[in-house]
Amino acid sequence: MSRGIKIGIAAVAGAVVIVPIVAIVIFLFFIRLFPTEASPEPQREIALENHGSLIIDALKYGRSEHGFSQRAGYRPAESSQIEWFGELSDGVEPQIYFSGPLVIVIDLPGGCLFVRNPTAQEKWKCLALLFPNDLGPSFPISFYAEKNGLTTDDVSRINELGSRRAQKWPTTYIQSFDPKTRDLRCDYHLDNKSWWRLRLRLSEDGTHFALVELGEPSTCCR
Repeated sequence: MSRGIKIGIAAVAGAVVIVPIVAIVIFLFFIRLFPTEASPEPQREIALENHGSLIIDALKYGRSEHGFSQRAGYRPAESSQIEWFGELSDGVEPQIYFSGPLVIVIDLPGGCLFVRNPTAQEKWKCLALLFPNDLGPSFPISFYAEKNGLTTDDVSRINELGSRRAQKWPTTYIQSFDPKTRDLRCDYHLDNKSWWRLRLRLSEDGTHFALVELGEPSTCCR
């Protein structure tokens, strides 16, 4: 093999080694010169008036009929432990109330209440404002009673209203919660023009609702 060929092979081999190293150095230089935007914080912490914190985990999310949801947790005051209790709708700030020892977190789009009782064996209870025909006719009354904490008789009374609907409609909208009386006021929609007012009362231990008032129907054009 001639001396010229040997020199050519050595030059090619050197280029194969040196060029990637130079490319990496240039890449790192430009990253340092023009830093990319920082990735979002994996967790968002909301300070509460009882010195606890509500934790929103942006890396743990799912999808529901209301859009995206993110895993939510609660850190009690002077504690490093997070109690993960469910998912909250993304893009809408949850409403947080305190009633005696209870911590109530309300997810408005999802129509859910997450209630913490520090003395209960299972500290967190989820009450979902679902009523018959919301998920289809195949679910029994007892299924909804278990989900929202009402009695089967109360759910049956509300079901009589729902059967008057001509079509499925997003049914229950939370309007207000009074932490003193623990009364939850809702609008139960029959269709896109009429609804009934519901007043539910959360029990002292935060485990179930009672149907306090079934108001007169209201109508409005939308």
